[in-house]
Amino acid sequence: MGAVLNSTTKVSSVMDSSTREHNKSRLKSLTDRISQQSSSDEIDLQELLRTLWRRKSVIFSVVAILTALTTLIVFQVAPRYTATTNVIIDGRKSNVVDIESVMTGMSAEMGALLSEVEVIHSSSLIRRVVEKLKLEQDPEFNIEIAKKSWMASLLDPESYVPHDVLVSLGLTENEILLSEDELTEQTTNRVVKAVQEQLEVGIVGRSQVIAINFTSTNARKASLIANTIADQYIVDQLEAKFEATRRATSWLNDRLGDLRERVETTERAVEDYRETIAASSGQSSSMTQQQISELNSQLILAQADRAEAQARLNQVQRLLSSSSDLASAAEVLNSQLIQRLRDQEAEVLRKVSELESRYGDRHPQMIKARAELTDLRASIEREVRKIAQSLRNEMGVADARVATLRQSLGQLETKNSSQNQAEVRLRELEREANANRLLYENFLNRFKETNNQEDLQQADARIIARAEVPVEPSAPKKKLIIAVALVGSMFLGVVLVFVLEQLDNTFRGAEQIEQMTGIPAIGMVPLLTGTLLGRTDVGRYPTQKPGSATTESVRSLRTSLMLSNVDAPPKVVGITSTVPSEGKSTLAAWLAQVAATSGQRVLLVDCDLRRPTVHRTFGVSNENSIVELLANECSLDQTIKKDPESGIYVLPAKNTQANALDLLSSSHMAENLKALRAHFDFIVLDAPPILAVSDAKVIGLMADKMLYVVKWDGTPRALVQSGLKETVESGIDLAGTVLSQVNVKKHSKYGYGDYGYYYGRYKDYYSSK
Repeated sequence: MGAVLNSTTKVSSVMDSSTREHNKSRLKSLTDRISQQSSSDEIDLQELLRTLWRRKSVIFSVVAILTALTTLIVFQVAPRYTATTNVIIDGRKSNVVDIESVMTGMSAEMGALLSEVEVIHSSSLIRRVVEKLKLEQDPEFNIEIAKKSWMASLLDPESYVPHDVLVSLGLTENEILLSEDELTEQTTNRVVKAVQEQLEVGIVGRSQVIAINFTSTNARKASLIANTIADQYIVDQLEAKFEATRRATSWLNDRLGDLRERVETTERAVEDYRETIAASSGQSSSMTQQQISELNSQLILAQADRAEAQARLNQVQRLLSSSSDLASAAEVLNSQLIQRLRDQEAEVLRKVSELESRYGDRHPQMIKARAELTDLRASIEREVRKIAQSLRNEMGVADARVATLRQSLGQLETKNSSQNQAEVRLRELEREANANRLLYENFLNRFKETNNQEDLQQADARIIARAEVPVEPSAPKKKLIIAVALVGSMFLGVVLVFVLEQLDNTFRGAEQIEQMTGIPAIGMVPLLTGTLLGRTDVGRYPTQKPGSATTESVRSLRTSLMLSNVDAPPKVVGITSTVPSEGKSTLAAWLAQVAATSGQRVLLVDCDLRRPTVHRTFGVSNENSIVELLANECSLDQTIKKDPESGIYVLPAKNTQANALDLLSSSHMAENLKALRAHFDFIVLDAPPILAVSDAKVIGLMADKMLYVVKWDGTPRALVQSGLKETVESGIDLAGTVLSQVNVKKHSKYGYGDYGYYYGRYKDYYSSK
């Protein structure tokens, strides 16, 4: 194994630094594209439309099958008719006498309307309808007397499977023996439920109208049942009111006797207590309360006078203590003496001002005037203090008056307290007597009203539109159902197409493989069908059909291969694939033949030692093969054969599983390949699949360029990406990928603008010879 590693290392050393850098760049690009595929959310509208058109047969099949089945089922279903009765909930009613009903009128609020909807749909009301119309004898509602259709019989296992077997399988239960009454009740309940299932009750818009819709296989029956339900609903309302009125009348009659006795007792107690109070008190409490009221009024006035005097005194004292303008107080302003003194003060101030401007501060007249001003101001202050003392005297008088009034008021209140205690008890007795009297009168009036209501009851609902016999069936709506089935099946078909498209994880175009791997796609080889192949040998197709589109595609591939390195076109080209049966060996044979038509000396080497095919393709013996050559059991001249028809040379191989890798990675392989480079212009190495065995990596390192074959619409993308990643990681100089076995007709539907598009669109341009 050491020799294998050494020889592999020697081959690897042939690569220059630029190739290694190129492979690193490719590996990074390939890894990034693989990681980006799972997070890509872009939507290509054109691709979506192409996908739908490409799989239109799936959509058409789903639409045709589902629509046909729906149509068949719709026309097998019996028509059903719906009749509608409209009932309005109206709280208004004619009042013959102005009395209040025992049961209040129905509210028009949504909650009340919804409650009435539930009443109409209730089992108790429907039971009355069933009993009135004897619907338990109708096969439509009583399945026990109904005849089963062939479809119902087919779906019901009890029709053809013994009952014991169904019980043992848990599909049904043992029958329980019931009495005749229990059986009748069970049947009635079943019929009621069946009627409820065909009844639909709802509010019409935002109105007070309730629509009663009933559906039946018979139009007249639907109308009859809808009207009967409405009639029974109104009858049920009236009966409920009659019953409530009777119960109220009986209860009121019992209560009136008790209330009459209570009124007599309480009124007698009031009169007795009033006589007791009048005998024990000489003066009535009303006179005492009047005196208290008068004293309260006087006290309020006295307190107001005191507050006013206090306010005036406070103002004068505040001015005296703060040495403010004493003449600004109201009491001061009202004093004529102070006003005269203020006038004199003003005259002296004017005089002082004139003297000051004429003589100055030290002039005798100026000094005299200032002394006069000081005397005037002292006189004003004395008068103000006299006013303050007068206010204090007024304050004392007001305090004495308030105290006297309070004392008198307290004495009267003490006297009134004892009188009030007696009157409080009297008022309690009067209130109790009045309440009992009022309650008795209310009950008496209500008893009379209720007694009169028994013959004046009105329902809160009335029928505004009775159900008519429907002419057209309400179900099934055949056109609508078929249209919905058509649209739904179309949608289902589209969904199925996208599901199938997501499950298809292969490559179908050169642009696609370049986008997902970052490796250039340098060629596409069409699939040879029976029409294109005719009697031509597949292996020699380029030789026998040199002007065909397939041969031209291989020729274009060779051109791209040569242009991959213009300065040093590859001389040794390896061809590999991801897995077997992708067409790599056929492509290797075709590439060798196309190269030979240009006059080159070409050698095709079969390096697939596990599944060799070259010797069968060209009909040569593999007795002396590359296996014997690498084992030093024969020479190159003994192993190389020439195909006379195509002019290429072939180095065949034979199957060897044990030491295939050792032989290919040996030094003999490198030496012989070096010798072959000197004798041939172009060498094609048919390598095994890259993921199947590691032989392909060794072959790829020996080649100048490597072609990677991907089967069109065949090899899973994940496998191709893994194979390309291993190829690039191994240091192989990868020229690009080639899509093989391309179905040109199908490929054209994918809309890729690559080689396959032109081969399919302009196939008439190429010769069939």
